Amino acid sequence: MYEIAGVHHVALGVKNLEAMKSFYKNFLGFKTGPMESPAAPQAVMSEITRGVTPVFAASMLSQDAGGIFIEFIHMITPVPRAIRQDFCYGDIGANKMTIAVSDVNKLYRELKDRVNFCSGPRSVEIPGYGTYNFVYCKDPEGNLIEFASGAKLQGKNKFGGVRWIGISVTDLKRSIAFYQKNTGFDSLFINPHESFSGLVDEVSGGKSTKVRSCVLSSSKGGGMVELFEVLEPRGRSIPSYTLWGDFGYLQTCLMCKNVPEIANRFEKEGLEFVLKLQRMPGEEAAFTYVRDPDGIPLEFLSFGK
Repeated sequence: MYEIAGVHHVALGVKNLEAMKSFYKNFLGFKTGPMESPAAPQAVMSEITRGVTPVFAASMLSQDAGGIFIEFIHMITPVPRAIRQDFCYGDIGANKMTIAVSDVNKLYRELKDRVNFCSGPRSVEIPGYGTYNFVYCKDPEGNLIEFASGAKLQGKNKFGGVRWIGISVTDLKRSIAFYQKNTGFDSLFINPHESFSGLVDEVSGGKSTKVRSCVLSSSKGGGMVELFEVLEPRGRSIPSYTLWGDFGYLQTCLMCKNVPEIANRFEKEGLEFVLKLQRMPGEEAAFTYVRDPDGIPLEFLSFGK
């Protein structure tokens, strides 16, 4: 019997591993997580890098409040490239992370001289949810981070952990159906709405941005996902030359029980695999990667039987 319990971590390909760790630790309250791996060949990942045995270092970070882990991947071989020179809200794929904070306005005042914010804080009423306060920044390598506060997003001692990963899609209705059927997200934390329209121009690269968004959660717990479709201007597709390990958001990883059974089900249903079932040498761990309807990679990971 298998089970999928929300987002475990999000992976980002980075140019400078130590500089990125320093930024997230010094300014955003992260600490070293459960995994720190020096650069080494990883033959188990060669299928995802199109036959080349990749060599990379990895580091996983988290906040004291818990939430989704972030994993930095510093690829050495094959030589990584920028997925895009300019990362914009609306670009198709894993696109941003949302960190809960106790007070968006206070955080902005404290960090505005040290962090690259895209604008000042904003506040909006979301139907069925309530007041949502938010502000966006970019980390040193241009990756989008959203800070959010409100009655349903409590930040313990300033930060409340990464609560969800934002995934930009081309057809929100289709993606909701896919994620609810295949990834264990059986509940809506925030119902579909268009309340962010006109408020995210600074991060979308357009004017009068029109966006439709929702947040899915799992009754089994774990981190959530925000699915959003930018209607105007339309999001840019994933470049065909992109390799796992290139700079930017790479994939969202879901924590599971019995990944072999999940992979078997996906194969029977005809889902597209990026990486077929893999078992970690010497460990009771297994993982696989599939693509969602937009070709966005999703990892499914389990430990033990």
